Amino acid sequence: GPVFGTDSKNVAFHPQTLDTVRRWRELIRPDIPLVAIGGINDAPTVSRVKDAGADCVAVISAITKSDDIDSAVKSLDMAMD
Repeated sequence: GPVFGTDSKNVAFHPQTLDTVRRWRELIRPDIPLVAIGGINDAPTVSRVKDAGADCVAVISAITKSDDIDSAVKSLDMAMD
């Protein structure tokens, strides 16, 4: 399910929180990428999700609702470094 609440689509799951990301990181092998999705709308949130253990994130609104797509993509990318 989504890490945070999302308006991008209707989902049947409640937000899972960063604690769930941390728990999944503990449970799965390090060679299996952990992808976080749902309500990740800006670079600070990307950083928080990465710090919780996600290897990458999937975003929609962080890019599609941005007034400056190039800048949004760059800031999201930098947040994953």
